[in-house]
Amino acid sequence: MSRFFQAEVTGNILLSQTHNILRITPLKPHPSPSPGQFYLLRVSEAMDPLLRRPLSILRWDESSLEFLIRLKGRGTLLLRNMPPGGCIDLLGPLGNGYPSAGDGETPILVAGGVGIASVYPLIGRLGTDPILFYGAASSGDLCLLDDIRAVTSNLYLSTDDGSMGSRGNTVERLAAFLDETSVPKPVVYACGPEGMTSALLRMLRERGIPGYVSLEERMACGVGACLGCVVETSGGYRRVCKEGPVFKARELGF
Repeated sequence: MSRFFQAEVTGNILLSQTHNILRITPLKPHPSPSPGQFYLLRVSEAMDPLLRRPLSILRWDESSLEFLIRLKGRGTLLLRNMPPGGCIDLLGPLGNGYPSAGDGETPILVAGGVGIASVYPLIGRLGTDPILFYGAASSGDLCLLDDIRAVTSNLYLSTDDGSMGSRGNTVERLAAFLDETSVPKPVVYACGPEGMTSALLRMLRERGIPGYVSLEERMACGVGACLGCVVETSGGYRRVCKEGPVFKARELGF
């Protein structure tokens, strides 16, 4: 079954001035994704922008796929403005997703900004009432809160400016939670900007907590051929699009 396929745009839901959800319906059968995997979306039939945009899969069912998009540049603006009925070209699902939690482990989800798209599919797959730490720069950057609150009461919000939840970053909030709460065999699943993941990796290493981190990197081919998304790990250089985007925390930030 080919990973190249076309889809019809069936919805483009504006969440805010900077975020929207793109809903598409594939025009032919395609492989089913797993939480943490991503797709490369072609944003225009023209040569500019040239590269496809990598987006984590947010939600899916037998007939549709959904992606959370943060307006960042020309490519994401084109995706934001795609009208229902339009056609889009995709490649995916790609990469390695998140593994299941082991027996007796307590999953803790950590998301920063649009990184919520990567961990969101785990909320209903890692037990009931999962723990989620979700942070962003401001309240306007926190998405899908009603949907999240419908499936978990263990939601801990933080914003840099204090406009919602605790003031400060989500890694500090998680560290305070772990200091105050006895959590049996915690294991972390995370995605967010580089600053967040770097701080999180240091904290996990210091506390000896295992985890899985999805890295955000610029990509070109999406299949490991161009070597444009290589990162250094404890086992050597690895391609985020192929061996990742999800890596064991102990492989990173060594």
